[in-house]
Amino acid sequence: MIRTDNFISFFRTGSKSFLFLLILGPIFFPLASLSFSPPAKEPSPVEIAIRLENKLKSLTSLEADFQQYYYSSGLEEPLVGRGKVFIRRPDRMRWEYDSPEKQIFIYKDKYFWLYYPEDKQLIKNAGSSEVQESEILGLLSGDFSIVDRYQVTSNPFPTSQKGVYQIKLTPREESQFSYILLEIDRESYLLLKAVFFEPTGSKLEYHFSRIKLGQKMPDRLFELKIPPDCQIIESGPIK
Repeated sequence: MIRTDNFISFFRTGSKSFLFLLILGPIFFPLASLSFSPPAKEPSPVEIAIRLENKLKSLTSLEADFQQYYYSSGLEEPLVGRGKVFIRRPDRMRWEYDSPEKQIFIYKDKYFWLYYPEDKQLIKNAGSSEVQESEILGLLSGDFSIVDRYQVTSNPFPTSQKGVYQIKLTPREESQFSYILLEIDRESYLLLKAVFFEPTGSKLEYHFSRIKLGQKMPDRLFELKIPPDCQIIESGPIK
């Protein structure tokens, strides 16, 4: 406790320290008397996964830019794809690749179409199980329960993003991927990055940016305008 006589003596010295005390004292002293509550408890990996799933299921539409990287031991450089993705719940999805070549992938009415404009080729596939069970399509659409499908654990990994959660999904049943790493925005609970690791050592990455929610997406966005001389392949393989 500061004695009155000492305080007055200190004031008369004209010390610069008093000016500092006079200005900042009202700021620091009241704060010292406050009781600080402990920081909020961090959600568990399972809670993060559930919040991600609930967020995606609650959306009416989502639009985003994406970058796709495929790394393989047989490649010196990763294969890179870029474009935009449009999702309108419950059953509409459109992926537009601008590079390395123009491609349009559409999911509608349980059918899949893959269109190559330059080749004038359309591949139509009626609900291929391989595509229907695609991990990235399922995650973005919120069509399955993450915690039922995967064992969810924490798994920090290098990133340039700030304010994110990072979790690891390990398939509970046999899958084409050994595990998946997800990067999720702490505030919006939207998916920013998904990295899929194959048993062979290869990996596939998706990065999402410029995400827009609640955009109006007319039916024509999920339709294809193809030329009369376009080759149509029924039930062909989809990459």
